[in-house]
Amino acid sequence: MIPGWKEEIEGEYLEFLRKRHTATPADLAARFDVSECCAIYWLTELAREGRIRIPAVEFLEEGETPCGPMNALGCRRKAHCPVGEVANVPGERE
Repeated sequence: MIPGWKEEIEGEYLEFLRKRHTATPADLAARFDVSECCAIYWLTELAREGRIRIPAVEFLEEGETPCGPMNALGCRRKAHCPVGEVANVPGERE
């Protein structure tokens, strides 16, 4: 791994949010040319660190995923995204 890569990515997200104040995962995905799921991953990391607040969430119907074809942008860098194809949710039925 390249030292400082995580901090660089988080810094880019924070700078974008600093300028816009609010944004959706789709906004961030479009800005950084990543999947919506990848943007959600980084937003979650920033929220865990207490650096951003996530004021709203959206319900997904059974079988729908945040990275599904109906609500995700194509990403040329998907192979490098830290998010797997299918998100495992604790407590979710297998």
